[in-house]
Amino acid sequence: MQNLEITNIRQNNLRTRIEDGFVEKVMKPYRANTAYLQSAEFVQQPGQGLAGLTMEGVFNIPESCYIDDTGHFNAVEYNICYNQLGYVFLGHCIKNGLIPDLASYDEDTFFEKQLSNILIVKIASNYKKPINPKKFYGTYGVKSTTYKSKCIFLSTYCNFYDDNEGKSQGEVMLAILHP
Repeated sequence: MQNLEITNIRQNNLRTRIEDGFVEKVMKPYRANTAYLQSAEFVQQPGQGLAGLTMEGVFNIPESCYIDDTGHFNAVEYNICYNQLGYVFLGHCIKNGLIPDLASYDEDTFFEKQLSNILIVKIASNYKKPINPKKFYGTYGVKSTTYKSKCIFLSTYCNFYDDNEGKSQGEVMLAILHP
């Protein structure tokens, strides 16, 4: 690991709080009223490879950016929050060389191509119990990668939950174009 400030070691997992400045840089393309990700922590389980890399986030949706208040987290917000946590995950992994299949990217290239080269190919989410959008949490990870001539496909998951048993799960296939 390069230049990672380890803030907590729990159950042999290395936990790194992502600097606010880095999160803000990743969130720069978002309008102020859609910057739902408040903070993020990177978790690395030694010896688990890609499957042992996850990003955890804390979210707040003070008001929906597109509809009157529904009182619960919904599919549109799932997609936005997935993107935000996923971008922080990918940016952090690229910055620190943690995903060999993305070695053609560096931090500058990631920020230059963040919106144009990272594409959702397929998204599926489900909602077990309503999530309070005022404060909830997310966990993002990669299940597998597939290398093709023009891009890398990442099979990812992202689960959200709150303090009151609210729960949502989802799987997303990403295509990351070569820079």
